[in-house]
Amino acid sequence: MHLAGVNMIAFVPPEMLDLCQKYNLRAIVYDGGIFGAFASYFDSKKANAILPDLIKKYNHHPAVYGYHIKDEPGPDQFPELAKSVKLVKELAPGKWPYINLLPTQSYGDAYESYLEQFAQICKPTAFSYDNYSEDYAPEAGTGSLFWKNLAQVRNAAQRHDLPFWNIILTAPHFSYSELTASDLRLRVYGSLVYGAKGLSYYKFISASLPILDAPDLGNFRMAPIDQFGRRTSTWDLLRNVNSQVESIGPTLLKLHSDNVYHIGVLPDENVGPTKNTLVKDVPGGDFIVGDFTHEDGSRYVMIVNKNLTKSTPCNPVFNNPPKEIILLSSWNGKYEKYPTPWYWLAPGQGVLLKLE
Repeated sequence: MHLAGVNMIAFVPPEMLDLCQKYNLRAIVYDGGIFGAFASYFDSKKANAILPDLIKKYNHHPAVYGYHIKDEPGPDQFPELAKSVKLVKELAPGKWPYINLLPTQSYGDAYESYLEQFAQICKPTAFSYDNYSEDYAPEAGTGSLFWKNLAQVRNAAQRHDLPFWNIILTAPHFSYSELTASDLRLRVYGSLVYGAKGLSYYKFISASLPILDAPDLGNFRMAPIDQFGRRTSTWDLLRNVNSQVESIGPTLLKLHSDNVYHIGVLPDENVGPTKNTLVKDVPGGDFIVGDFTHEDGSRYVMIVNKNLTKSTPCNPVFNNPPKEIILLSSWNGKYEKYPTPWYWLAPGQGVLLKLE
């Protein structure tokens, strides 16, 4: 995981914390007594009987980033979850009481209410969700659940001034397709252009989970590590894109997302450019653009090529042309003069630009 660019792991039993520290990995501590079986109803009395001792024993460990509370709860569980979130905040200030949410297709028109209830009842420190829909290519049309979900979570996070994380599928199962480099780039840069502050991957090995009483899905395949413990081509793809994120990540963490808009195909719950956006057009393709403000007041845009098969020239047209465009290289993390008009974006690729 460390070699592939992963820097934090969920579902970490306490006995693995020293190993996480050895490889500079942060950990979301997992205890089966807190979480219960995957489909079980959350019981705060049971969880809160375990959390104080767990926190007392391990909270001082430098690898600990948070405590795993629940995955994919329904809104009926939020009042119970809120009791455990509150306890973690009291006993382990600054640590993440980790809860991961369901995708938009689970609740349809009620999904925004689902997010709002989570924020108001649980008072979380971040939003995290997973949506493995593969309808993010331009030809998917306006019904994209992937982009719709990103817009909905971003909006909720902005309302409550919270960061959000997206979980990206790296272990296909059921009818999900095996990853290409373009798929992974678009999922990663597609999350970042919406202002995501964290990326998660499900999961690292093509095997059933040995926890949660989780069912064997039977066809996990092409995860970064296969069922025999060997690296797959997905491992190389993951290492490559994580290296890119590592190069621009320190800057991304200092940016506030101001706007996100699509040029070309416009998915549901999303918008196109306006006279108030930094960019008014990127000719010749389908793109997503994000406007950002750095904590020092400077302005940035990220542009992502939504096409999964074709490289596309990236020559943004601005509402108010900047004096200079500076590229933050995802190869080396250095600022370079933007090579207009020669710069092209690979399928699914994104670029971060500073506007002078």
